[in-house]
Amino acid sequence: MSMMDKIFEEFLKSEKLKAIDDFGGIKDFMRPEELASNASSVVIIPLTSPEQDSFASDTPLRKKFLFQINVETTDYDETKLIAREVEKAMLALSFFQQSGGLDEYFEETGRYVDARTYRGFSDIYDLDY
Repeated sequence: MSMMDKIFEEFLKSEKLKAIDDFGGIKDFMRPEELASNASSVVIIPLTSPEQDSFASDTPLRKKFLFQINVETTDYDETKLIAREVEKAMLALSFFQQSGGLDEYFEETGRYVDARTYRGFSDIYDLDY
């Protein structure tokens, strides 16, 4: 199972995020084109490939990951609510938010976007990613 699969599974533990996925709104890499323009979405984007980390005797002990999670809705408060659910799910996987990100309204799409970057690691001795 990939780390992206683990993130997706963790998202589905949240009723709020599961409701978005029921409409096809949780995807990887890009927002689905077929999704209604007023539908909420969560997009999981790997920013780097998994990297070896935490070495002992020149042997990697785990992998490091960097993901950007984009939340888009037509309502600012809804965007923030979903972003908080994403944050809880990422914390449950021991991913931590990095500085920076995006908190904007895009007039051309009519959607608010909250984009955050999360860094995390696989469990120790878990290199199957």
